[in-house]
Amino acid sequence: MKKNKTISYIIGVMIMIIITVIIFVVYMQYESQMNLNDAPVVYTNDINKNTDEENVGAKNNVEQSEDVEKLLPSADDQIYFGAFPDFDGSEDNVTVQKIEEFNVLAGKEIAWAYFSNNWGTDGIVFPREKVNIIAETGAVPFVRMMPRKAFNKKRDKAFSLQKIIDGKFDEELHQYALDVKDYDDAILIDFAVEMNGNWFPWSGVFNGGAKKDDYGDAQKADGPERFVDAYRHIIDIFRQENVTNVTWFFHPDIYSYPENKSWNDPKEYYPGDDYIDWIGVSVYGPLHPNEDYWQTFSAIIAERQDKILEISDTKPLALLEFGVTDHHPLGQKTDWIMDAMNTILDKDHPMQFSAISWWHENWEEKDEVWATLRIDSSPESRAIFSKFIMDSSRFSSELLFE
Repeated sequence: MKKNKTISYIIGVMIMIIITVIIFVVYMQYESQMNLNDAPVVYTNDINKNTDEENVGAKNNVEQSEDVEKLLPSADDQIYFGAFPDFDGSEDNVTVQKIEEFNVLAGKEIAWAYFSNNWGTDGIVFPREKVNIIAETGAVPFVRMMPRKAFNKKRDKAFSLQKIIDGKFDEELHQYALDVKDYDDAILIDFAVEMNGNWFPWSGVFNGGAKKDDYGDAQKADGPERFVDAYRHIIDIFRQENVTNVTWFFHPDIYSYPENKSWNDPKEYYPGDDYIDWIGVSVYGPLHPNEDYWQTFSAIIAERQDKILEISDTKPLALLEFGVTDHHPLGQKTDWIMDAMNTILDKDHPMQFSAISWWHENWEEKDEVWATLRIDSSPESRAIFSKFIMDSSRFSSELLFE
């Protein structure tokens, strides 16, 4: 009986010790939590941080996550070979057949397929089906965001730069960004191309032009300033959604209209190195036989290259669109192609292109005159084009991403 009492006493003491330990642990956890609540919040540079900015829409200078998938210039002086492979007049009839047909004509597979995402017909919606079709061929999708309701309507205000800046389409753009993120593979995006011309509704000339008193900084022309802010607004939205698989291009035309106006120089539209990954440019010769001039690719570049080179001295350069019509009375398409390719391949030329993209399309102009930019507009044109593409080891079908 004495032995049983001793055991009971020991068990009671142990129970008391365990209860005391539990109470102590609970108390220490409570004190720790109270200290955390009283401490100041310290945020890192991670784009996923919970800040008040996330609740009020896009903000300027939203930082880019470090975990990104960006297109890099190719190694060993190689030049990426891409194309717009005749996705019809709407520029968005994407099919495997059209890509494969162009690959056969050129004699080499394209690294990217370039197509238009027309907001007026598609809506502000990520064109997932078209992107998947391109990916199926092994090429990387290259999306031209085109904020237009209709073709050939210069003063279309449906998707104006100001409306983008004011957040009128933020809901759609946030969903677009999330859909790109969900795609979970590399994609290239180009917003509102050739903004320094006078043929698209987002052109600076139609969005305030040289005026300085209707928008933003009184020292800057309103047209270019609106473009900068609209493009930054879109990229900021993508950053808020932590989209890391997009390479962003800035894409003026080699020709500025109006010409010789400093406010309309391509650099005035540039969102900045913190926003843009690549600089692109369009360089076209005459687009149909009735244009009363002929100028070679190298001559066009020589007269205007400084306006492109001054945009950024750190970003790689891409020839995003180039081409010329066949059957012109003042010159031969084969000669133009040969001159263009020799200029592109010249390692001593001031403009070193890290990528090229031919605009492969025919279309009807006025009075039944045809623009014939397809590389097979004649057997001779196809032969000279494919000879350069196949013979030069510098043209690459493989893109390099970090």
